[in-house]
Amino acid sequence: MTFVKGVCYNPNGKPPTYKLSRELNKRYSMAKAQAKFRGEEWAFTDETWHKLWVDSGHIEHMGRQIHQYCMVRKDPLEAWGPHNCIIVTRRKHLRKKVYERWYNVPYRDYEDGDSA
Repeated sequence: MTFVKGVCYNPNGKPPTYKLSRELNKRYSMAKAQAKFRGEEWAFTDETWHKLWVDSGHIEHMGRQIHQYCMVRKDPLEAWGPHNCIIVTRRKHLRKKVYERWYNVPYRDYEDGDSA
């Protein structure tokens, strides 16, 4: 197998699965695998997932720390997809989760106005 300059290959020699950069390819694959692990539907393609993050303006700040941003579903029963997801601050997401665990009641679903 010949290698092409500028194309990243994984250790098995196969070309990358998605058309994203190496870091974004890893993040997209991990998000998709987590949804599959939790038994949730995944309706994103790599391009639509990337477009959602780019349109939010916070793609360089995505992460798991409190000051970063994460993607959440507006309706938790629907699939992960561009029609159902928004980008919020991690602090807002954690505040909602703590409230739900502490009071043992659902807080409320996310709305378009909650997006960062």
